[in-house]
Amino acid sequence: MNAKLNALVHARWFETTIMVVIILAGVLAGLETSLALVARYGAWLEALDLLVLAIFVVEIALKMAVHGRQPWHYFREGWNVFDFTIVALCCLPMNAQFAAVLRLARALRLLRLVTALPRLQLLVGALLKSLGAMGYVGLLLALMFYIYGVAGVHLFREADADHFSSLKQRCFPCSK
Repeated sequence: MNAKLNALVHARWFETTIMVVIILAGVLAGLETSLALVARYGAWLEALDLLVLAIFVVEIALKMAVHGRQPWHYFREGWNVFDFTIVALCCLPMNAQFAAVLRLARALRLLRLVTALPRLQLLVGALLKSLGAMGYVGLLLALMFYIYGVAGVHLFREADADHFSSLKQRCFPCSK
């Protein structure tokens, strides 16, 4: 049974279907921003949204069932936790107080494309790993701006004293 379920959830047609449903969820989230469309087709949009949510719940249930008597192994992969969190947020009852948050969660379903496309997962992983280096990139940019500021003052002070009289004036023009 687990081998058949595993083959099903990893079948190309299944993954393609889920990607199409994710894109449909994104389109629905965009359509729901139009008050005119919601007023005219609100019931249809809500029904389609429930269908999308049901498909996502079934997908997660199938992927958990692949693990047999240890369905918690589904959560070993970070992307599965991400998918589950988004779908769980969308399953919460919507009341007036949290409606905006839950609409945002429905829009976030489009991010599930990251889990559906392995190359996108690789790219997101690389971006997350590079976040630590961003501070050094900022430091390098600050050093370059400082060097260019000092050079500008020395090179252009005599030609344009109004704009290049000091580094303080060049870097902080509003502090006169």
